[in-house]
Amino acid sequence: MSILFRRRPRAWLAGVALLLCAASVPAAQPAAIGEVTVQSTGEAGFAEAMRIVLVRLTGRRAAATEPALAPLVRDARRYVQIVRPATGSSAPRITLDAAAIERSLLALEQPLWARERPLVLGVIATAPAGADAAATRTALENAALERGLPLRLMSASSAGLTAGSAVDASAALAAARRAGADVALLGEADGAEWQWTLFDGVAPAVFTGGVTAGIEGAADTLAIGAQAAIAQAVETTTLRVVGVATLQDYADVQRVLAGLLGVRAVGVRAVESDAALFEVQLPGGAQGLQSALAGSARLRRDAAASATPTYRLQR
Repeated sequence: MSILFRRRPRAWLAGVALLLCAASVPAAQPAAIGEVTVQSTGEAGFAEAMRIVLVRLTGRRAAATEPALAPLVRDARRYVQIVRPATGSSAPRITLDAAAIERSLLALEQPLWARERPLVLGVIATAPAGADAAATRTALENAALERGLPLRLMSASSAGLTAGSAVDASAALAAARRAGADVALLGEADGAEWQWTLFDGVAPAVFTGGVTAGIEGAADTLAIGAQAAIAQAVETTTLRVVGVATLQDYADVQRVLAGLLGVRAVGVRAVESDAALFEVQLPGGAQGLQSALAGSARLRRDAAASATPTYRLQR
């Protein structure tokens, strides 16, 4: 994929190229999918670890108990790489070969959840009466870790939102972008229970129940969406982004595009005085890109007719 720069000082362009290379690394990689904390030891511990890793890799909670995957649970010892015994302050930890398990899942024709996953900004607007803040944070972090869902928790004020006030999709997604996240998960009190709303740029999804209902619902929704997106043929398409003038602008556009579901690669094709042409490789090509950017708070489609789809960077 060629990169052509025009009408920019050489030193400035070198900085752009360096920054774009650094920004091409996905920011939402879940940590150590194959590394698991377990409560059991021996064969039971291996089986427990396998069930957790199967959920993380497939994006399906039911994968832990599906009969079709029972052989993997029975043969969990084959995939063990490292065993760390319990200590006085920590439970046993087991590391399984996630890549080998992925290959086994593909051989069984099981859908996978891509390793490049959206980073979720979690914000609690209001909590049910009596909810303990520390316990709530721990429950959310543990649930996200178990599902392989990248999560960044912030207070409403830190996220630029007002606690207790109504939050629409635009404000929630803007908060997510400011926090370096891709989607937002907002928690509110629903009587004695929780109501969680996932804002992912499509239609908001609402989940009610316990403190982890939002994590479970978000993981299900994002995994299913990702699997549907990556099932399409991968194509390369081009878009023009207006309002790109600084190093930070290039980094922002690169991050937004690289964070879209199913994106394999992002490159710069040409640079203009106040715009740039980006090439994006993703399932569905031009149509897939248009759908993926439909709810973006940072890149808005320009209504003017053009042979190359044109977007404007929002600040």
